[in-house]
Amino acid sequence: GAAVARPPVFAPIARAIRTTPPLRGLEEFYDARHRSKAPEWTGPPGRAWEAAELRRKSFEDLHALWYVLYKEKNVLLTEAARARRNTMRLKYPQRKAAVRKSMARIKQVLAERRKTYRETPVPELPDDDDDDDDAR
Repeated sequence: GAAVARPPVFAPIARAIRTTPPLRGLEEFYDARHRSKAPEWTGPPGRAWEAAELRRKSFEDLHALWYVLYKEKNVLLTEAARARRNTMRLKYPQRKAAVRKSMARIKQVLAERRKTYRETPVPELPDDDDDDDDAR
């Protein structure tokens, strides 16, 4: 059959980790569209990360991605509280589910790695006693 095109990875997650100094205070918890004069991104949000994609990442990449997802989760919770206060709806409520699924899948991948590490037998080192016998 014909290959089906997959939707893009969740847009805020796919961005490179920011190397500029982090924001301080409450600005960190608001969506970037509310912090700047930049035009609002009008495209729909992307999808959650698949476990197969995460399995190909290093531990450091997973850690950085977890941090980005954690910050995004906090932004979304802040935006949801703001919307409730103003009796409004979130524009893309599925973003929360995508972040939650991605975080759960990172935990799953790390648990798989931990299980594999614990089940892998430790190779035995050669005994040094044999070398001592030859020296006598």
